[in-house]
Amino acid sequence: MDFLRRNRVLASALSLLLLSLLLLSISVRAKPYRDPLAEIVMLVFSPLQGAAQWVGRGVAGAWSGYVYLVGARVENEHLKRRVAELEADVIRLGELERGNARMAELLRFRSGLEGTVRGARVVGRDPQHWFRTLIIDIGRADGVRPGLAVLAPGGVVGRITEVGRSASRVLLLTDNDSGIAAIVQRSRAGGIVQGARDRGCRMNYLRRDIDVAVGDRVVTSGLDGIFPKGILIGEITEISLEHRDLLRSASLEPSVRLADLEEVLVVEPAIDLEGVED
Repeated sequence: MDFLRRNRVLASALSLLLLSLLLLSISVRAKPYRDPLAEIVMLVFSPLQGAAQWVGRGVAGAWSGYVYLVGARVENEHLKRRVAELEADVIRLGELERGNARMAELLRFRSGLEGTVRGARVVGRDPQHWFRTLIIDIGRADGVRPGLAVLAPGGVVGRITEVGRSASRVLLLTDNDSGIAAIVQRSRAGGIVQGARDRGCRMNYLRRDIDVAVGDRVVTSGLDGIFPKGILIGEITEISLEHRDLLRSASLEPSVRLADLEEVLVVEPAIDLEGVED
């Protein structure tokens, strides 16, 4: 007892410590507290919370998809416009390339011609079946006059028949009223090339005793004073078997694709036969 009286403080501290440990041990071993109302609320609202989360995820996904589709549609339209622009550029470049190639060929052909040579563009064609003409974009103001030869790199096209101030009409060699002094290049047989009803040409007044064959080339003779000598007219495709005294004729395929012409040359001969006295 004397010991306890002398160490009251120490004894009190030990007693309180033991009490605290006892209460802590009892608290750990006791069952946790359960709130029935909280469990009921959780049971009722748990499905709703899951549904709300699912709807939220769906709305967020749909919005993201909508934003993506709008962006993709805008980009797609932009790409379509860009593709259309590039296709138009390709077409323009193709036309420029073809035009440059035609002009280069025209210039090469022009360099071998004598006299005054003028370039022209085809701007119209006669729609009537019985007239075979086309319209070019140069006329009286450019020094053009009726009777001048019209050529293309492939050969003879026709001659000028009518002249306006800034346009002229060309009578094609396939017209019935056309006539060109010509020779067969191989045998030198002479004749006149005229238009035929089948849109081709015929070489008339061929002598029967001169060798002429299918495949022979026919060129200008230069004797008409209109067309320079040696310009290709066409190729013989058929020889007439009709008996016309000492003469016969042959069908020709023109060397120039007249339906596809875009540029031509108008040639004024170096030698003018007008005013020459007999």
